[in-house]
Amino acid sequence: VLTGTVKSLSRGPPQEPGWAVLSVLGLYKSGSLGLPQPAKGSSLRLQLPCRLCPALKKGSSYVLMGRLAADGAALLPPDAFVVPYRPQQQQVLGNLAKRPCRGSP
Repeated sequence: VLTGTVKSLSRGPPQEPGWAVLSVLGLYKSGSLGLPQPAKGSSLRLQLPCRLCPALKKGSSYVLMGRLAADGAALLPPDAFVVPYRPQQQQVLGNLAKRPCRGSP
């Protein structure tokens, strides 16, 4: 789970994936991915395989759940969970990050 503000969008030609650059507000439950906690305000580049979805708007903040591509790139597929971010969600996301995973690896 990632919270971030869209800094720029690049949709590219139809046969190429697009890209979104986000300014990171927070990263939650990333331990199994082996990613270090990024500094607040650092940039993250997400690949957008679909040109039209998810619908992102430059300057808006979102809660995002994507996945990693085979090459390790951050990927935001059309069926990814994307909702507008509100500061009130910070406490809920912080509590989620503290919970241990009960599933088997």
